[in-house]
Amino acid sequence: MEMAGAPDLTMIRHLRSKGRYEEARDQLAIWLEADPENPRLVLEMGFALDNLGDEVHAIPFYERALALGLDPMDRPNAYIGLGSSLRVIGRTWDSRKVLERAVGEFADHPGIRVFYALTLYQDGNVSDAFRQLLDVMLREVVHPDFVPYRQSLRYYRDHLTEHGFHPQD
Repeated sequence: MEMAGAPDLTMIRHLRSKGRYEEARDQLAIWLEADPENPRLVLEMGFALDNLGDEVHAIPFYERALALGLDPMDRPNAYIGLGSSLRVIGRTWDSRKVLERAVGEFADHPGIRVFYALTLYQDGNVSDAFRQLLDVMLREVVHPDFVPYRQSLRYYRDHLTEHGFHPQD
């Protein structure tokens, strides 16, 4: 399966989309051996390991991809992968810090905000998690049946605790 020339990441994405995660991981390992400083390959290895349920080993790949100067278009996905993997293995504080940094860098990225909400929720911060989700919905949902409720939902987002939205212990 090794290909001559530049790595074909389309092939890796295809393998992952078909659930062939081991093959994707193995091919990425070959390419990374030849080009270990390629941040895109490093990120793809993180995804492959994540797909295999190996979050513990995916985390260093996400961290390394970010440290290697990953392209700004790929950085949100690296932050999401890193933050999500940290949350899954129970490192919610670390997840929260990573995703807060990501929100600071990509404030309007809906995926980052949703994964940040998941971390806040897992950390017991239900009101802030709900607020994050409402904010994403208000910015992203364009369905005409949703439009009449925007004003009310904005109000609730900004006044959650005044209207009975309190975290349950």
